[in-house]
Amino acid sequence: MKYIKIVLVSCGMCFGVIFGAVGQTIERVPDTSVIDSLVHVAYGTVSFKDLAGAISVLNPSSYLEKHYGTYPLEGTEAFIGGSNLWNLGAALVLIDGVPRSLNDITTNEIEQISFLKGANAVVLYGSRAANGVILITSKRGKARHRQSSIRVNGGINVPKSYPEYLGSAEYMTYYNQASKNDGLAPMYDDATIKNYASGANLYRYPDVDYYSSDYLRKVYNTYSGNGEFSGGNDRARFYALAGFQSQNSLLNFGEGKNEQNSRFNIRGNIDLKLNNAISTYINVSTVFANNRTALGDYWGQAAVVQPQRFAPLIPISLIEGNAQAAQNLVAGSRNIIDGKYLLGGTQQYLTNPIADAYAAGYNIFTSRQFQYTSGIDVDLKSVLKGLSFHGQVSIDYSNTYNQSVNNTYAVYVPTWSSIADSITQLTLFNKDSKTGTQNLTNTLSDQLIDFNFHVDYKNTFKEKHNLSAILVASGLQRRMTGDYQYRTNSNLGIQFSYNYDHRYYADFSGAVVNSTKLATNKRVAFSPTVNLGWLLSEEGFLKNSEVVDRLKLTASAGIIHTDLDFDIRNYYLYNAVYSSTAFFSWADGTYVNQATTISRGENLNLSYARRKEVNLGIEGVLFNNKLDFSASMFLIKKDGIPVQSYSLFPSYFLTSFPATSFVPYTNFAANSYKGADIHLNIHEKLGDLKLTLGIAGTYVTTKALKRDELYADLYRNRAGKPTDAIFGLVSEGLFASQNDIAGHASQKFGVTRPGDIKYKDQNQDGVIDDRDEVMIGRWSNPFTGGLNVTAQFKDFTLFVLATGSFGGTAIKNNSYYWVSGATKYSAVVRDSWTEETKNTATYPRLSTLGSDNNFRTSDFWSYSTDRINLSKVQLSYRFPGRVLRNSFVKGLNIYASGSNLLTIAKDRAVMELNIGSTPQTRFYNLGIKADF
Repeated sequence: MKYIKIVLVSCGMCFGVIFGAVGQTIERVPDTSVIDSLVHVAYGTVSFKDLAGAISVLNPSSYLEKHYGTYPLEGTEAFIGGSNLWNLGAALVLIDGVPRSLNDITTNEIEQISFLKGANAVVLYGSRAANGVILITSKRGKARHRQSSIRVNGGINVPKSYPEYLGSAEYMTYYNQASKNDGLAPMYDDATIKNYASGANLYRYPDVDYYSSDYLRKVYNTYSGNGEFSGGNDRARFYALAGFQSQNSLLNFGEGKNEQNSRFNIRGNIDLKLNNAISTYINVSTVFANNRTALGDYWGQAAVVQPQRFAPLIPISLIEGNAQAAQNLVAGSRNIIDGKYLLGGTQQYLTNPIADAYAAGYNIFTSRQFQYTSGIDVDLKSVLKGLSFHGQVSIDYSNTYNQSVNNTYAVYVPTWSSIADSITQLTLFNKDSKTGTQNLTNTLSDQLIDFNFHVDYKNTFKEKHNLSAILVASGLQRRMTGDYQYRTNSNLGIQFSYNYDHRYYADFSGAVVNSTKLATNKRVAFSPTVNLGWLLSEEGFLKNSEVVDRLKLTASAGIIHTDLDFDIRNYYLYNAVYSSTAFFSWADGTYVNQATTISRGENLNLSYARRKEVNLGIEGVLFNNKLDFSASMFLIKKDGIPVQSYSLFPSYFLTSFPATSFVPYTNFAANSYKGADIHLNIHEKLGDLKLTLGIAGTYVTTKALKRDELYADLYRNRAGKPTDAIFGLVSEGLFASQNDIAGHASQKFGVTRPGDIKYKDQNQDGVIDDRDEVMIGRWSNPFTGGLNVTAQFKDFTLFVLATGSFGGTAIKNNSYYWVSGATKYSAVVRDSWTEETKNTATYPRLSTLGSDNNFRTSDFWSYSTDRINLSKVQLSYRFPGRVLRNSFVKGLNIYASGSNLLTIAKDRAVMELNIGSTPQTRFYNLGIKADF
């Protein structure tokens, strides 16, 4: 039997729909399995059929076997719409209801991930949830269902690309070209360039490639494993997991060979039913992580140290036997590498990435985390039917520090014989010192106490009137090393929900919030939200429809008061701040006086920023459960964002010397966010072949509504542009000649010469300066999404995940592209402007003097970040039950996968290139899982 099932999933989608969205291989999902499934929401669970607000859900257990990974949000943009929480900012991450980090949990441990997007969905968490909530619920044991499993993985990471820098001889050639462009004599003569080009003696004429196989492995390894155990009875249940991860590095010499990143974690969840009315639970999680690295910044230094400066290693065998002073230095060295080499360097480069890895020592970053949660649930039906009490207290403690062994080392500069390739003398800089002392630095402690208590009421009257209510109180206290006071958050929440016969829905939720960032008279505010729903499929005109099985409309609106760091950046902004650190002198310095300055004025009426939102949603089931869909649209305005609004006050409120401002912070700035998210899923069965195709997408466009600005040229206004707009100059190519420069508007960024970038005079005033900057792009991608494909044939499953993002822009502004002075030259300079290449050059002229004109933010350096990624391909095989029938093994899966395999993009090479950091990699993995 063939059938097609389509699922369109978005903000209101539930567990059951997402179960299909990630390709659960089943022939038919009965409608009841969808509408009766439970979704974790703020302070409880709710059946999907009664779900309110904009919420999307993932259940990792439904896709982990075919899409294995440890990061909880891997590929979520291809599974559900709105997984980015509409790009409002950093989301609140809650693990079992407690503010924690995504790094504190792996996908193996997760039962469900709820993406709470709408204001109505997050308001019970108060001001801290104004940007949305990622609610992660860990696994728990099930009564009379004992289960054990072991999983082991091993993989290799293969670098995608390395920076390409010029070799010594080519660098010298182009540096001479830069000198010529500046009207200077060449620095390197032809004989010198020839010696470096010959490669005959790389110690005398070094040509160091820090990305070569001399120093780096071709791949590095990643290993992981975990064991899960769960079970229990009606009185006591447990879930436990122990896992590890280990990874080495690309460095293949010195301390680099010992680099290791390791993580060990344990989680235990226990549920106890004390009697028919009282239940309790305890959750404990610990994470131990160590990251051992060689001292120094290998990748950062590799991007700046030029290839011809020195040979990192000096062969002892090339030192002349009668060079007694040099031989004495060799005898006194404590760092003889492999018994053959001394460490090279210069007086300018007393340290370098090669010598650091061999002799500087090592650092071990250590992280220890302990997380404890306990709670109690009390059924108060003896007091009032449907009444219950719930309380939870959590204590988290984490500690991080660096433990290092810091050595100093000598570097040597050889003097070469004029008649042979031998060393006649060594010049010593610095000294060898290995104290063996272990140093503890950067110690950080972080303590979090979180609690919440809520009273719930749920009841049904006359079989059709369903009423529920929540009254919640929550608080948080956190203190980190260096804090002078606790970081606190507290709020009261209330929710009233009603539905008539699961057909008409109304929900009112609100929170009374309190913020110590504001003055006493403005600390308390109320955030109201409302949600309405209508199940059209239960109406007479649709109830007997052969097309519509289920169709529901929802609408939500609300206002959330927020004091998040993105909105209110610091404490005490309402206070005036005076200081007495400014000095001024007069009478030619004869008299020096101290001045009292003020950085901001007082405003005791400074209040919260506000998120004002309206969202609409639709979801349903059609064609006898063959088509499920959900979609949403939203419009959000954030206003009252505190800024110092200089345009609202007289100019004399601000002085430049001494730097003084009497301008207070006021609730002035505003932004808007609008867009939609959507999901589509199709299933088809062809004999033994089962196919699933899922497509998801989210589109968000932003606008700065109000900004403190008084630009004479309206095109410079940030208001009306995206909140992440990039402003820069518009290029008109490269100047071809001095006459070209003379006939163009005067550019005020230093001396302009032929081969420099020509900019457009936006305001036609005959001068190119900062006033000619316009919007040239935006940093973020308005559209994100992806698709997932599953093909199952008997016991084989092929899974493919692709993701994409479109509409963003970035700037090539790092040292690889902005090459000037005596910096390291990358391959981009091969396309630089000269008189001979003026008609084909795509890169500005080189200069030894620098170029403020060329290296500015402009569309000359911009590139599109539009991309499609082949993010994951995994082939899995599950051994048939008949093979394991007489074995203690109940299930056995093996799988092979590849991640980050391919990027399709116009500017792929730019996006895949890391400068000054570890390169991006493709990951190939083999794994096996056994169930017992």
